[in-house]
Amino acid sequence: MAKAKSIPTSTTPETELTGLITTRTNLQARQSALATEVEQAVATRRRLLIEDGDTAAIAEAERACREIEGTAYGVTDALTEIERRIAETEARIEVARVDAEREHVAGGLEQNASEIEAAAANLAKSLAAVAKARSMLVITISGAAAGQFDPACGTASPVNVANALVLQGLIHAMPGLEVHAEVNPWSMYGMRQPVEGTDPAATASAFGQRLREVADQIRKQEIGQELPVHYDALPDFTPAGDEVQVFVISPFQYIGADRVPTMVTSPSTNLPRPVAERAIELSVASDHQSREWQAAHQDAGSHDAVRGRFGWEDCVDIEFDLAAWRRAETERQRSAWLTDQRQVA
Repeated sequence: MAKAKSIPTSTTPETELTGLITTRTNLQARQSALATEVEQAVATRRRLLIEDGDTAAIAEAERACREIEGTAYGVTDALTEIERRIAETEARIEVARVDAEREHVAGGLEQNASEIEAAAANLAKSLAAVAKARSMLVITISGAAAGQFDPACGTASPVNVANALVLQGLIHAMPGLEVHAEVNPWSMYGMRQPVEGTDPAATASAFGQRLREVADQIRKQEIGQELPVHYDALPDFTPAGDEVQVFVISPFQYIGADRVPTMVTSPSTNLPRPVAERAIELSVASDHQSREWQAAHQDAGSHDAVRGRFGWEDCVDIEFDLAAWRRAETERQRSAWLTDQRQVA
């Protein structure tokens, strides 16, 4: 029955070095033993030569010396080669060790880079959530309420209050984070300094209690309802004051932006757009020289004469208050903006 072929196993440099060191140890032992044998053979040859021994004995001593010296030389040569191989193997092992260490460090850096990127992505998401929460906080705080945040030092704005809560909250959550900032810019004593951590919920609770106390004082008429307000820079929600030309079919009246009743009697004039639209809607005016307009003014004289012909009782009340409309439109645009901000947040 045929024997199965043995599969050669790969030899590592460390195993190879162990074998070489063992061989060196054996050869060194053999070299020590041969040194004694060489010394004995040389002493025998010396003695025979001195004592003028017979030729055969001297010849035998010469042969023994040559043989043992040759063997010793061979062992020495082998040791030299073994030392070279050991040095070469150790050099290969060192190169492999350095390569492995280099790869370990490089691989660790690459892995850490991926871990840092993943952690930073999570941080970015968390900061985006903080930014949204701050936007909601800014929208939530009214100007009147913000003014009561630190009334002893000054009038804060909603953004001021939100920024203070965020900065102090960050330090409270991360005590090791060092931040220098002007937390209370509304105060005359405000200055850039290290931010001290404060629990936002605790700060908001104390702030809410202060607002409830102020509300109670207002109800008791201990203080007036006109509170100090510091508004942040917001978009201008005031509606545009553009005017359009209208052709007046029938004289009419409305409440102006200054809350003063205003008569419109001229055949044509420029009016604020919402007033003009209301008048056109009620057919007391037109945006062009319509047949109704022409019929109403075919026998009219100058504009001044026309204006002088009519009194308040002759003017149709179109029941339009421009001042009230502007306030309502301003509030509508502000509410729409706040809604958009909440959706973004």
